[in-house]
Amino acid sequence: MRARIVSVLGAASLGWGLAGVGVRAVYQEGASTFTVVVVRTAIASLAVVAYGLVTGRRPSSRAWLHGALIGIPRIGLAPILFIASLNYISAGVEGLVITLIPVATAAMGHLFLREQLTRSQVLGLTLGIAGTSLLIASGDSGIADGAGNTVIGGGLALGGVLFGSISGILSRRFAPQHETLTLAMPMFLSGLIVAIIGGLLAADIQIGGLSARSWQLLTLLALGSTLLPFVATLYASRHTTAANVALTAYVAPLVGVVGGAVLLDEVITPAIIVGGLLTITGVVMVGSKAAARH
Repeated sequence: MRARIVSVLGAASLGWGLAGVGVRAVYQEGASTFTVVVVRTAIASLAVVAYGLVTGRRPSSRAWLHGALIGIPRIGLAPILFIASLNYISAGVEGLVITLIPVATAAMGHLFLREQLTRSQVLGLTLGIAGTSLLIASGDSGIADGAGNTVIGGGLALGGVLFGSISGILSRRFAPQHETLTLAMPMFLSGLIVAIIGGLLAADIQIGGLSARSWQLLTLLALGSTLLPFVATLYASRHTTAANVALTAYVAPLVGVVGGAVLLDEVITPAIIVGGLLTITGVVMVGSKAAARH
């Protein structure tokens, strides 16, 4: 069982870590931001709906409401901003910024759910924010040839962190009332609707012009970097501790940094290394204390 858990968590880390690498690879094929978001989300949603039909799982009206409340920021708004940020920063830098989600969620839990923060967590929050601030202020986008813009890219990614954290707070309130797989269908479908509406308003959906390689990459992103981590962490949460599951949040950004450098020739600068270490250290300090209370 232990080997299986390690494999499952490794798959989740790999899937999440390579998500940004896959998106930047699709960008190189000429795909637009909302095209990536809509196609990726649509493929993942179809897989979830097919599973629901096969297993006979039918969300109640209450599950539809709660799933939509969680899914709109998590599956819809956050990915739009994260994927848009990859026009300006590398997959590695984006992955390090995304790591802030547990930190931001802890802060929002303190503000809105009156959850207590220890001194260690406050220090972790400070380190996480300092690390991300360094990444953005350094101007090192991680993209080869000095292209990119860390202010725009970092701002978009931080917006994604905000919506991801909001989803985390809503999940704490509503998810315990349902089976996670029952919430999956309304979560993914509500996120897909948001993505389609955004793409139509921006006139940025260009599915007809996608190359065969783009379809292959988007399918891998949908199944390997969206659906697989979702299912893997769900399975792991039922068979191991929250602290072990949280390891995926620490490993995934490292996978993104290394994967971007190896597969896309992205640049790893001293500022990215120092900022990344500060951010991950802060996240570990916040996450370890939170997991210990559960």
